[in-house]
Amino acid sequence: MVHYLGVFFLLFMSLRALAQDERYYRQILNGELPSLGLEMKEVQEHQFNVKGVGYSVDLNDDGIEEVIQPQKRDGVDWIEIKDSGQRKIFDAKLLAMGGESAIYKAKLSHISKTTKLLLLFLDEGKTAGRKFESTARIYLITFDNNDLSTMQMTVGPHHFHEKEGQRDQYWQKDYSVEIRDVDKDGVRDVVVQYNHIQRIMTYKGRGNWDRL
Repeated sequence: MVHYLGVFFLLFMSLRALAQDERYYRQILNGELPSLGLEMKEVQEHQFNVKGVGYSVDLNDDGIEEVIQPQKRDGVDWIEIKDSGQRKIFDAKLLAMGGESAIYKAKLSHISKTTKLLLLFLDEGKTAGRKFESTARIYLITFDNNDLSTMQMTVGPHHFHEKEGQRDQYWQKDYSVEIRDVDKDGVRDVVVQYNHIQRIMTYKGRGNWDRL
């Protein structure tokens, strides 16, 4: 289940996200984690699992790392981003549906020559009782021209849904999440897909996304 991913903390990159995910999950299960001090050269795309007080990464390519910090405030999930002087650049609230919610993964990508996307993966927790339900959702934080003051967050679709109801009814949908240029306009889109179900987020500029 998606909950178990949150126990790992690592940084890795991939231009072929799905294959890289599979390889790293296999390494995780085998205990073959890369060193946290390992210097990564690729700046096109960063992907890392999140747990703890924060993670340092150079968001705007100025050679100075910012801090991405998942937080719990009165039981509610927040994301806070600070500069190297610990001054807050951005924060936003992420709404969950049940207990044990957490931001468990983030991915930083170029979606165009001028725009970057910080893609957050939120385990929305679970509800239990007469039925069990667990969901996970993506959140999209964009900024243009490496200007962190332009950061805007958009709520994306669910990418994981597990449900067990009465009379032994059970189903699970684990969607793939890809960043690729679907309409060939030079701007990469966010594609969430499960079998024939496809949800596409297209970037319109100034932090605005359309959902198709």
